[in-house]
Amino acid sequence: MPAPSSLIDLTDLVCWNSLILSQWHNSRPSNSPRQWINARSKDAQYVLGGSASPSLSIDKLISLSNDPAKTEDALQFRSLDLHLGSPQGSLNLRSTIAGLYEERKGEKILPEHVITAIGTTGANLTVFQSFLHPGDHVVCAYPIYSQLLEFPRVLKCEVSLWKLDPENQWKLDLEELRRLIRPSTKMIILNNPNNPTGSHMDAQMQGQILDIARGKDIIVFTDEIFRPLFYHDGEVPPSFVEHEYSKVIVTGSMSKVWGMSGVRIGWIVCKDRVLLDVLLNAREYTLQATSSIDEVIAAEDLSDRCRPIILKRHRGYGKENVQLLDAFIKKNSDVCSWTKPTCGGTGFIKFHSEDGSPQQELEFCQTLLKETGVLLSPGGLCFSAAGCTDFQGYVRIHLTALPDNMQKALALLDEFVDARRRISS
Repeated sequence: MPAPSSLIDLTDLVCWNSLILSQWHNSRPSNSPRQWINARSKDAQYVLGGSASPSLSIDKLISLSNDPAKTEDALQFRSLDLHLGSPQGSLNLRSTIAGLYEERKGEKILPEHVITAIGTTGANLTVFQSFLHPGDHVVCAYPIYSQLLEFPRVLKCEVSLWKLDPENQWKLDLEELRRLIRPSTKMIILNNPNNPTGSHMDAQMQGQILDIARGKDIIVFTDEIFRPLFYHDGEVPPSFVEHEYSKVIVTGSMSKVWGMSGVRIGWIVCKDRVLLDVLLNAREYTLQATSSIDEVIAAEDLSDRCRPIILKRHRGYGKENVQLLDAFIKKNSDVCSWTKPTCGGTGFIKFHSEDGSPQQELEFCQTLLKETGVLLSPGGLCFSAAGCTDFQGYVRIHLTALPDNMQKALALLDEFVDARRRISS
């Protein structure tokens, strides 16, 4: 059965969802970072394999606000009408989300361009089930958040890996993209900022990718969940959806930057009316509406009263942790290396023996947890495509953890690395 590609009826979508669930049950990956962490966090003193900023409580959100009284008033829920809201999301929340994007060349993101969803995972799922069907070809940046790579495979799409180059600061090669594109290419899938490498595509690179896509009439889909968490001193790059090409879809949510993983609000942004209609139709049948209470909390978290303060706080955590990690890596440069992250919630560190051969990252992480209580995510297990053995020696580490926890964990990691060094010498 082809995936929905225009306005669809309920029977078709129910059948399509049944097919998705059946295929996902039979072929879903069992080694996602979340599964790895959930299975081991109870044994860890310092959980540094994740990616989300420290969570906020309602009380903490009020205390961070530059107008606590107004924030507290906005979060009074007793009079909130708990009806089933708009399938597109409340106008207040969509207006707030639209305000996260800059007006460029006279084009502005409007509330009508925004659709809310249940987290970024729900937003991404809606995009995939709306436009992909068996036999379609997609080009996917790699490494990348596992859902973005594996779900098209579950849908029986052909997936070409557009590999980030670890020898060139995890950058992508545009000539390689041109070689990978086929007549059947439906979508280019990106993650910007990138998880797990902490690299990003600047405005020029974005424009070049979009020029290639425009020439082939390809949808460019970018998960921007870590935007705008940038640490470098240069200009903050635009969102992909801020460019002129209309067949761009981006997603985001409350979890990674905004400290509210438990507020299950994500969003889809697209300027193309035809694509929006397909997305909204699929989302209405599968998710109906997002929680009214979650929408109110999300709108306040993203308000001008709270958003700049939260971003400054979590960006500060990231900058401090990058400095701590960089000092650790320089001290231990004989056994580890990285490309210093410019953004996002994660860094990708490669551990190797003194002869240069990569460490067995799964054993490294398991032993580290057992001996020190520090939990990292093994790169090969959590980010290699099915059937591949990539990213040997790599571990993912959390950049927006509390810096005090990072400092204590790095002291333990330093002792652990030194002990292994002595054993091997």
